Amino acid sequence: MNFIDYLFENTRHSINPLIQSDTFSISYADVWNRAIEISGWIQEHIGSSHKIGILADNSPFFIQSYAGIIHSGNTVVVIDTKSSPEEILQILSQCSIRILFLDSKYQSLASGIFCVTSESSFSGNKHSVPSSTIPADDCAVIIFTSGSTGQKKGVMLTHANLIANTRSIIQYLNITYKDRMMVVLPFFYCYGASLMHTHIRMGGSLVLSDTPFLGGALKAINRFHCTGFAGVPSTYLILIHKTPFLQMTFPSLRYFTQAGGHLPSSVIFQIASTFPDKEFFVMYGATEATARLSFLPPDVLFEKPDSIGKGIPGVFLKVLNEEGHNAMPGETGEIVAAGDNIMAGYFDDPDETAKVIKEGWYHTGDLATVDEDGFIYIVGRKGSFIKSAGFRVSPLEIEDIILQFDGVDACIVFGMPDSIFGEAIIACIQSSRDEDVIIPPLQKYCKTHLPSHKQPTAFHVLGDLPLNSSGKPDRDTIKKMFTQV
Repeated sequence: MNFIDYLFENTRHSINPLIQSDTFSISYADVWNRAIEISGWIQEHIGSSHKIGILADNSPFFIQSYAGIIHSGNTVVVIDTKSSPEEILQILSQCSIRILFLDSKYQSLASGIFCVTSESSFSGNKHSVPSSTIPADDCAVIIFTSGSTGQKKGVMLTHANLIANTRSIIQYLNITYKDRMMVVLPFFYCYGASLMHTHIRMGGSLVLSDTPFLGGALKAINRFHCTGFAGVPSTYLILIHKTPFLQMTFPSLRYFTQAGGHLPSSVIFQIASTFPDKEFFVMYGATEATARLSFLPPDVLFEKPDSIGKGIPGVFLKVLNEEGHNAMPGETGEIVAAGDNIMAGYFDDPDETAKVIKEGWYHTGDLATVDEDGFIYIVGRKGSFIKSAGFRVSPLEIEDIILQFDGVDACIVFGMPDSIFGEAIIACIQSSRDEDVIIPPLQKYCKTHLPSHKQPTAFHVLGDLPLNSSGKPDRDTIKKMFTQV
């Protein structure tokens, strides 16, 4: 089945709102009709089996274009709006983009390509693509993500990948037509896209914030009676440190979800304890897995601190040691995954694909342990460990400790070459306090809570840590800021 036919299978004629904000409310029928117009227009002009780009912020235009492109039997290439002009040109060239749907403000970045904006007309194009003409293993979406080399790779997701992951997420989050998601994550990010997919399939609503500030989104939760809120670690750290989040009440809210990196259990417990009537889902995933691989059931949140849980329905997870055997409890190994949600491969890059897809299993590059009950705990990423004074140190462990210190809003720990230690441990923190005020007591705190070989040798303070387009602290950019070339 065409993924878009699957999403709108039960709602294409519904007058219920699909997208809402303070300035508009658009029904399922309106979105579907616009998507079909776009689909028909694309079929008429270039046919199918081409790659068509989207360069747009969250909006009705994004959703309608995304649905129309996939429905037409073409592949949508979703481009991060915060990419550099050079990165955008590289993607457009690599994918031989024929048509680019974009917000008008980005038009200067697409010289020489036929561009479509929200003002473009598609009226009269009503014919659709029969779902039977599109094999389930056709590529529906390409999302570019940075790999371990820093070079962005295009993750190819099929119609079957998207349907499988959407169905699974709906199941464990128990999403229904009554759910209304407050969206603060971009749709060009796989986590943000999964919010769009699951709620459209079930007939729920997506509320788009009209403000870039999270404080405004918090107010919108109550104004629109939202039932769900999703964020990456930095989302929740900003909410706690820069908004009245913990002093507010959200009568309609049913659950929180968190993915996209490690959020310290101390922060999770603080939120879960403040809102005991809301479920808090810790989740783990990858673009290569469409979006989601595992979740921790809220009822074991306090029992299994720092765990990413177990595989979601239809996903099989293992932790393999260096010999390729299942890791024993306490033993470190790599997380590998299998399921219908695992990507078809990296676009135009069979060598990189072969490095991560082996005998049908996706090798995530994340290192973890398992406990006696089969719950998984990430301890780091291949190549991310700091080798200091002969010890192998996980940055995550140090970051967790530092984040518990009053006045630290965010933290990134990394290693730098050092003639004595091999690698020195460097901590870069986000704080509103001056360096000479916060660093001395923080150093004392670290000496009390960390063994000597895990204590940072230097601290740097920034008012705001640079974030990538997914809202996560940009570790590579931060490290380069303080690396002597």
